[in-house]
Amino acid sequence: MKPGSLARVSAVILAAGSSTRMGEAKQLLPLGDSTVLAHTIANARDAEVHEIVLVLGSSAETIRRELPDALLAGLKVVVNEEYTKGMASSLRAALSALHPRSDGALIILGDQPFIRCQTLNQIIQAYRDSGARIVIPSYQGSRGNPVLLHRSVFSEVMALEGDIGCRAIFKNHLDGIVKVEVEDIGILVDIDNQEDYERLRREGVPSTDE
Repeated sequence: MKPGSLARVSAVILAAGSSTRMGEAKQLLPLGDSTVLAHTIANARDAEVHEIVLVLGSSAETIRRELPDALLAGLKVVVNEEYTKGMASSLRAALSALHPRSDGALIILGDQPFIRCQTLNQIIQAYRDSGARIVIPSYQGSRGNPVLLHRSVFSEVMALEGDIGCRAIFKNHLDGIVKVEVEDIGILVDIDNQEDYERLRREGVPSTDE
């Protein structure tokens, strides 16, 4: 991809996990007037992406039933039947489902509902401007998610096994990585357990002005 080109970027939302540390499906935990996963999807829908692939696994039918029809409209929903094998299996399912003309994939974690759509667009723009193979956001020097992958690295990601993500290939592309500094602490905030959830519900996400 040439720098400055209008690349077609797909959003991938990984929401197949069984939430063992949470004790219930964290995708459906209430957050404001919606749920954790619904917020994540809504942010992706507002971003400059050409398609959204939602990967479900554990509790897939329950999650699909609970999400508003309007939110799911136009999404490509993929059920990863092998979700117990870890995140790598969900990445394979997602990348296999992308539109064949997609140039890159923005890999969004389903339990990161606080990332602003403007931040997603900032990552996409950095990708288009640089022609990088991998774009990684950071907040005050700390690396976060989502990451954006160029199609040229998809085969490496699809070869991964176990509960590991695309970070496992970063060492192979040190000269092809662009880091973009964002003013959004949401890239560092996920919901791993009940304590995380209760704290975020109670206190919210710290202001980026602090």
